Amino acid sequence: MHVFPALPEIPNGSVLGIHYNGHQDTAIAIVAPDGTPVFALALERVSGQQRDGNAPHALLKHIPWPRIRCIAVSADSKLLKPAPHEGQLLSVALTKERANGGRLRTGFHDYLANFPVNAVFVDHQLAHAASAFWGSGFDESVCFIYGGPTPNCPWFGGFYQASRLTGIRALEQFSGLRHANLTVLLAFVTALLGYTPCKHEGKLTGLAAHGKSTPECLEVLQRWFGQEFDQIESTMRWANAEWDTASGIHINKKRIQPYLQEISIFSPEDVAASLQSFAEMHISDILRNARQSGWENDSICLAGSLFSNVKINQRIAGAGFDRFYVAPAMTDDGSALGAAWYVQSALPGFNPSRQHSTYLGPSYSAEQCLQALLTHKIEFQQPENVASTIAQRLAEGKIVALFQGRMEFGPRALGNRSILAQASGPDVNQRLNNMLKRTEFMPFAPVSRMEDAAACYHDMDVLSQAAQTMTTTVNCTNSLKESCPSVVHIDGSARPCLVTPESNALLHSVLTQYQSMTGHAALINTSFNMHGQPIVCTPEDALRVMFEAGIDTLFLDGGYLVSLTIGAGSPATTARQNPHFPAIT
Repeated sequence: MHVFPALPEIPNGSVLGIHYNGHQDTAIAIVAPDGTPVFALALERVSGQQRDGNAPHALLKHIPWPRIRCIAVSADSKLLKPAPHEGQLLSVALTKERANGGRLRTGFHDYLANFPVNAVFVDHQLAHAASAFWGSGFDESVCFIYGGPTPNCPWFGGFYQASRLTGIRALEQFSGLRHANLTVLLAFVTALLGYTPCKHEGKLTGLAAHGKSTPECLEVLQRWFGQEFDQIESTMRWANAEWDTASGIHINKKRIQPYLQEISIFSPEDVAASLQSFAEMHISDILRNARQSGWENDSICLAGSLFSNVKINQRIAGAGFDRFYVAPAMTDDGSALGAAWYVQSALPGFNPSRQHSTYLGPSYSAEQCLQALLTHKIEFQQPENVASTIAQRLAEGKIVALFQGRMEFGPRALGNRSILAQASGPDVNQRLNNMLKRTEFMPFAPVSRMEDAAACYHDMDVLSQAAQTMTTTVNCTNSLKESCPSVVHIDGSARPCLVTPESNALLHSVLTQYQSMTGHAALINTSFNMHGQPIVCTPEDALRVMFEAGIDTLFLDGGYLVSLTIGAGSPATTARQNPHFPAIT
């Protein structure tokens, strides 16, 4: 567990949002009275346990409670059962209606009572809708929410009407007591293919481009999702982070065997491709049903774990919307921000602007970065022109990690906790995968300047806002395919990060100078972490991963550059050769 960093200045009357249900993605967020997000952080970044679902003790120790109006909790206060109704949007009903959903752990309310302000409970899916709409900057929109089951909430998503004048109201909510949930099928197939459910679904999205959707496999998936949904769900059990040895989903190996046998006639690539096709068709059906119900709008906002699937997001963006936005923290951690926004929106003076930045996490000063270097006796340089030096090293084929400013909130690294590399070299993907212990078929994403977007990517009129936060794929131009093949997936798409001088001055300058040196408008941008670990939070994290992975150069706030090769002609320093580095924890 890391030492918790200093919080930024918290305005009086702020609301503290919390997501915590014992399963995954525990997080907090603080929203000022005018709607400005002040701070947001997931527990995993300070605990080191990916998607940590434990209680947020470490996140709440240093809250300035006199400045906090109340706590907004992204959960219902008690287990709800929805009133009977016939939904219009979901076409697959359960074979037998369920009596109720899961409950929050015993003592949940007692835990919240330990804090010196009142707790306000916000429906979990409504919190997701708020996280999408109030971050979009739109005047009005429909919000499409779709996620996994959650305790005390009978819904797993829904369609909402949102307006800056009248707020957010449900048009239809998706009942987990009556309808099959696509995220359960995605988790199930992820487990069947040997990956970790509720963590590695994105790997299947990448794998899908290597296969072909087949009618035979689609028929199997349709049957599982329809007639056999209860059975496939029974093969998985949610473990609670606080009393199980490991949180996440546990698989019943005996019950899953018949399904492993049935799917074995298809290649993993074709299963992934069929699953992606099935998911996109399911979402298209919901959108078509919504339009037939008269729930149309030129703008759409998305949140919920399903929309971490960037190919689905691209499909939705191309369904006739003029404006398109995905909550940057679309998974459950983002509901902490949404709950705080929802509570503040009912109070005077609330008028948030578009969420231009996801840099809502902790930062570490130049002095703290220097202290980490000195403590561990690590040599460094301070070049006069940092951006030029970084660009030159990238042009030489070096791998460079950036640790600067406030950490990103959400699953994407957007230049403050990023690893950069050439996108033009034929071998860089394999090198990065080996260094970071990642899967070879997963594509790396590009980062480009906003002014180069039209030259690199198609359909930027609708997709540019989502592309700033890496929440959608886009189709690449021939120019990018030819000049930067390492960031173009096998299907011709990429998941870009677009930067401006205002959003990330250092990274924009690096790209500008790199393009001047090489003629290339994109670099590889991937998250600064080893596979299976959270994105780095502290200077010590950054140094540990640098040496563990063998990253050529690390930039730390304060203008410090650390290199594996120290000085002209000196040998490379590795974690094993550096006697001081093992002391870092």
